[in-house]
Amino acid sequence: MNKEKVVIVGVKTPRKEIDTEELKGLIEALGGEVIQIVIQKRKAPSPSTYIGKGKVREIDTQNATLIVAYHTLSYSQKRNLENLTGLPVIDRTEVILEIFARRARTKEAKLQVELAKASYQLSHLRGKGKELSRLGGGIGTRGPGETKTEVEARVLRKKIHKLKKEIEEIEKRYSLVRESRKRKNFITIAVVGYTNVGKSTLVKALTKKDVFIKNIPFATLDVKTGSLYLEDKKVLISDTVGFIRNLPHELIASFKATLGEVKESDILLIVFDVSSKKLEEELKSVKEVLKKLGAWNKPKIFVANKTDCIVDSYEKSQILYTELLGKLPEEDAPTVFISAKFGWGFENLKLEITKFL
Repeated sequence: MNKEKVVIVGVKTPRKEIDTEELKGLIEALGGEVIQIVIQKRKAPSPSTYIGKGKVREIDTQNATLIVAYHTLSYSQKRNLENLTGLPVIDRTEVILEIFARRARTKEAKLQVELAKASYQLSHLRGKGKELSRLGGGIGTRGPGETKTEVEARVLRKKIHKLKKEIEEIEKRYSLVRESRKRKNFITIAVVGYTNVGKSTLVKALTKKDVFIKNIPFATLDVKTGSLYLEDKKVLISDTVGFIRNLPHELIASFKATLGEVKESDILLIVFDVSSKKLEEELKSVKEVLKKLGAWNKPKIFVANKTDCIVDSYEKSQILYTELLGKLPEEDAPTVFISAKFGWGFENLKLEITKFL
């Protein structure tokens, strides 16, 4: 997507809010430039073109090189939009998948991204068969009268099966590591939260673990685990992949090996950016993903990070608590105010962790 001139198109329905600013940030993270945003209020997206044909005519086809739809598109919606505009069309899920593909550095991450991409492609072959001409009968791998779609689907299913087998081996290794930790009575903590809220900075500051830190979406795709001692007990703290609003289900399913660290942990540190203007929506998204993973009911500590973006000292950060009332998805869990950047509040955070030991 480097240097692409992008038009974002979106449909705002009574039941679905959209965040085009976040999508714009994701596109820019891939090197694209958003030159236009076209939003339409409708009861539901158009089944044929996603946005209405009148809105399609508003798209700056003279200067744009790519259209990105906010919601996942069907094959026919994508094809019709491309035919009407003469531009290639992708959707938000594909943008996120591309970011994950570029961020993946280890074999484990690359395999999981490949699986997510293949699963997405397979799910979007529905309806494509109606658009394609049938192939003639043949011998070998292609059966008589088999359509192009069926051939593509079979190839993808074979690829998915192979990838799942490889990822199962990774899961087995992770499982053995976790069993070893339990035998040694190590306490395990998973640091979770929305993307780009400072999770890696916190893990590095607490454990001195050399983790990759960069102010970009989804900088972390691999589990990185560091350790520290509290109350003479070894505590393992794992950095995990960041969440996002409407995280594609293909990614949640494909990153089961990595996200297993969250499900099997003893304690969750739910980190959030206290300065975010979309705090409630971000925490809601985190809760939804944790529920899907079966991890929401674990012991948890809310960690309000980036207090330094609002106040100039740790002492002043405590006044932010009243502003958070009603915004946290679970009031009973403790909340600690920190600045991972400056080390504010770390002693309080460690104190809260020791209460669970």
